Amino acid sequence: MVQPIREFPLENGLSLRIFDYTRHYFGDFHHVRLELTCEIPILSAHFAEPADREAACRLLGNAVVYRRTVEQMGVPSAEVQPTVERLIGNFTHHALPYLSTPDFSRRFVRAEFERVRARRRRPIGYLPGSHD
Repeated sequence: MVQPIREFPLENGLSLRIFDYTRHYFGDFHHVRLELTCEIPILSAHFAEPADREAACRLLGNAVVYRRTVEQMGVPSAEVQPTVERLIGNFTHHALPYLSTPDFSRRFVRAEFERVRARRRRPIGYLPGSHD
């Protein structure tokens, strides 16, 4: 099992974990690939109605995962670690403030719940744009 290379505790009580899936692919070149995840428990506070939380847990389980991949191809061996640090720095500079907001977990859980619920309502064979 891959262990996180870094973990950022967030001000809202969540934690961002970074996993490194970098691999060598040709000659002196690497594919630097980082996966950033944040597990968000589904709480009663995320919903106005207890029935909505129960429905969300039935569809999503007890938690949802925010997951992003950042990557760069063609990285020479000597540049792998600086590239990893740059990708982490870019993500934390731009996205960490958003992930750290007090309302992030509620908004993300509700959005995932609505996305999955809408997908389940579509008829079999449904293609977006084909219903016109």
